[in-house]
Amino acid sequence: MKTYFKTFFKMFKRHLTRLVSVFLMVLVSVGFTAGIGMSTEKMGFSLDEYYRETNTSDLIVKSTTESGFSDGDIAYFKERYGAENVLVGTSLEIKSGETENTLPLEGLGEGITRLYFFSEEGPASLKINRPAVQNNGAKPTGNFAYSAYEERETEQLIPFEGDRITMPVNLGGLLSFHYDFVLMGTLTNPLHFAKMDDVSMQFEGEELSHILYIFNCAPLAALLPKNDIYVTISDLDAPLFSGEYMNKVNAEKAVIEKAFDNVAVLTLKENFSFSSFNAYGEKIDAIGYVLMVVFLLVTLLVVLSTMTRLLEEERAQIACMQTLGYSPFMILSKYLLFAFVGTLIGGFGAYFAGEGLSYIIYINFDWCYALPPYSARPAPIFFLISAAVIVFSTLIATFAAGMHKTREAPAVLLRPRTPKAGRKVILERIPLLWNRLSFKYKSTMRNVLRFRMRFAMTVVAVMASTGLVLAGLAVLDCCLFQNIGTTAMIGVAVIVLIFAALLNAVVIYTLTNINISERNRELATLMVLGYQTHEVDLYIYREIYITSAIGIAAGLPFGCLLCLFIFNLLEFGSVAGIHWFIWIAAAALSLVFTFIVTLMLKPKIKKIDMNESLKAIE
Repeated sequence: MKTYFKTFFKMFKRHLTRLVSVFLMVLVSVGFTAGIGMSTEKMGFSLDEYYRETNTSDLIVKSTTESGFSDGDIAYFKERYGAENVLVGTSLEIKSGETENTLPLEGLGEGITRLYFFSEEGPASLKINRPAVQNNGAKPTGNFAYSAYEERETEQLIPFEGDRITMPVNLGGLLSFHYDFVLMGTLTNPLHFAKMDDVSMQFEGEELSHILYIFNCAPLAALLPKNDIYVTISDLDAPLFSGEYMNKVNAEKAVIEKAFDNVAVLTLKENFSFSSFNAYGEKIDAIGYVLMVVFLLVTLLVVLSTMTRLLEEERAQIACMQTLGYSPFMILSKYLLFAFVGTLIGGFGAYFAGEGLSYIIYINFDWCYALPPYSARPAPIFFLISAAVIVFSTLIATFAAGMHKTREAPAVLLRPRTPKAGRKVILERIPLLWNRLSFKYKSTMRNVLRFRMRFAMTVVAVMASTGLVLAGLAVLDCCLFQNIGTTAMIGVAVIVLIFAALLNAVVIYTLTNINISERNRELATLMVLGYQTHEVDLYIYREIYITSAIGIAAGLPFGCLLCLFIFNLLEFGSVAGIHWFIWIAAAALSLVFTFIVTLMLKPKIKKIDMNESLKAIE
């Protein structure tokens, strides 16, 4: 066992580069898929926590009559849902210049103002739809109001804290007086935390200029119709927008609509802020599943290739251990543990990378929303799925490849593997093309096409990463150049692009690094024969560039399919609308990544020992 553990630790040292490659592949792919999935769950958790913290109303019942709700109507709601779960108020829209039977405001300039009247003493007194308040610290006295916290651009006068606003009240000549109140600050209504595109921030197709929440207005409120009733359902503990939640809410909506004729009942599904934020989460979730399949497929190909080739290089070690009497299980345990450690370390780093990526995606929506606080609840589902797929697939493949090796006789394993028999590649069957190639390109094409599995694996990996690059650029194109989508989607697209670039680079680096390691003797022989360093470099680089070019060519139509799927999910953009330069940029970026990788591998080629060629077994 002492010898066994010595060989085990030596193997880690000898194949450190491969261990790092496995770690990087798992880190990039699992980190990305976990981050996309976590962001979806975090958005849902944050929205649900915000809903409960602010005690947001599940139903808004609006009267469609001028007289509003009667005392009997209000009593019905309080009896059914409990007085503590019902908030009664008045909402009015006032257009500047209209004075008859309205409540005009002096000092607000032109435009449409929406007023919310509450008899409560102030925002802190609201038990339902609790707002976040920003004020100057002064204790409110007398009549006062708060303006809505909004960042929409407007040319209208925005009132400031301490401003006094006068409301001449003229109810058809029957009653006329002035109602004064002081603006104490701003507040954020939890029902309206979207900063743009909220249709409820319009009136008769025009954008609202001001929104004011007026408190401590019992005398005036008594003269105004009660046209809004906000209801929370107390026994509703299901997660927001879950099936159970919506079934209960819709059932209560049907009861109210049956009891009252002239009402409009709105749920949070009809609320723009809640529904749109939830919809973004669902779209990212759907995109995450698709990209998870692509990323994990590429990672599996590269990790399995890494482990299979490691076992091939360890033929002599396996033979020696068989001769010393080690069982197949003991022999395989070493390689299984190597694969497990690589994927485990990568998965450990991927979890934290996913957490960071999730937060970055979340705060990107700050452009569109006054975001609810980011939830601290863990969201491990996507991470566990992707990590489990990588770990189990790698271990199973390593076990299968290892069992095949342990079934061979030690004498067979101690001999170098018989080189693959030479045969014509497909291009040699096209004399018109083949005869025009120089010797170095003939040699390159034979090396590229002779090892079909290596060739296919590299092409598929580059194809997938190029498709992801194109998808990221296409979404950016829609948002930036076609003015479709939102700023938040720009952030998501940039993240996809960055991780696609990392995946592309890691894939090419890993596969090429393995390729160089397997061909040390071949490259050393070329050096002995008089090839210059740059010629040996190009001997390898040509193969990389040709294989990558084929992968990029296949990646563009694959990326087209990805774009089609993503655009359908996002409900904006089209493949036909992608600008021509995006297609060129996707291919060019992939080539740039490939070029950078070749520069990184240059020192490895320089370190090849020419004496290795003299050790080759004839």
